[in-house]
Amino acid sequence: MTLIPADTKDVKGPSEDGYPAPPQATTSPFPNPIFPNQAPSESDFDAEHPPPYTPIDTPTTSSTRDIPPFGARDPQVPLVPSFDAAAKIPESNGINAHTAVNIVGPLHVLGAVKSSSSVTLTKKIIVDGKVSSSSSIVLENDITVQDKVDSSGHITLRDGVKVGGKVDASGHIVLQNGIHVEEKVVASGSITLNGGEKGVFIKGKVSASGHVEINGWVEIGGDVKSSGHTKIQNFDSRALVRVGGKIDCSGVCTIEGDMVAENLYISGAVKLNGRLHVRGDLEVKGTVKMQKGSQLIVEGKRTIHGSIIEVEKL
Repeated sequence: MTLIPADTKDVKGPSEDGYPAPPQATTSPFPNPIFPNQAPSESDFDAEHPPPYTPIDTPTTSSTRDIPPFGARDPQVPLVPSFDAAAKIPESNGINAHTAVNIVGPLHVLGAVKSSSSVTLTKKIIVDGKVSSSSSIVLENDITVQDKVDSSGHITLRDGVKVGGKVDASGHIVLQNGIHVEEKVVASGSITLNGGEKGVFIKGKVSASGHVEINGWVEIGGDVKSSGHTKIQNFDSRALVRVGGKIDCSGVCTIEGDMVAENLYISGAVKLNGRLHVRGDLEVKGTVKMQKGSQLIVEGKRTIHGSIIEVEKL
């Protein structure tokens, strides 16, 4: 067991800005297949023999960037689809249906998508409004929703989904691999956050009437609140779990692997099997059980309303 307090309360974290920015991807447009070296001049064609296509200006490079980490000084990145927005894709008016909505893109919906049944949107779809369902919602593979996503049932977002508002469900919520939420995530059931290779990024709080489970690369800007237990797992030191607010759970908070927090308040008992690094103050309203070999690093003030116990196995 290793407990590493700071010499003083004013010690700063390893960096002023906080966390590293998520990976950037850069793409280059295809070369001109007809005029590889130069654009055609007006003299090359006349009115009876127009050019085979109309050349347009294209940038030499283009790039996209994920939502910046919380606390970063970079300006807010606009909510844009990860695919080429300039490409012309089919358009549709807003959708309001009494039956199930099941759409495979590409498609640009010029309004909201609402259904009294389930909603499933797959592959390169932009929704200018909200997505709402009286049943379940599944969004996957390059989906951008400019407003909120809410359901009277459960919600599943996976493999590249950007939401401009909150995610709210009367059932459970699952967010997996490449998910960006500009506001909070709230569920009357349980919440599961699985970072995958591209991470899960939530600007606001996470609140569940059931349990909360966090796996892998997950960054939460606000609090984590659970009426059940909270379990945090991360065994990849290259992509840590980061929580910007407090952890308030009615059950035990279990941390396995690596986790980083700024100022951390945990309302119940803690089980630690790994490394918890708190850059500010730590307060725990219960006992801390640490498996042998675990590390609890607190750079600010450490307050434990209970005891610290080292055990061979949790």
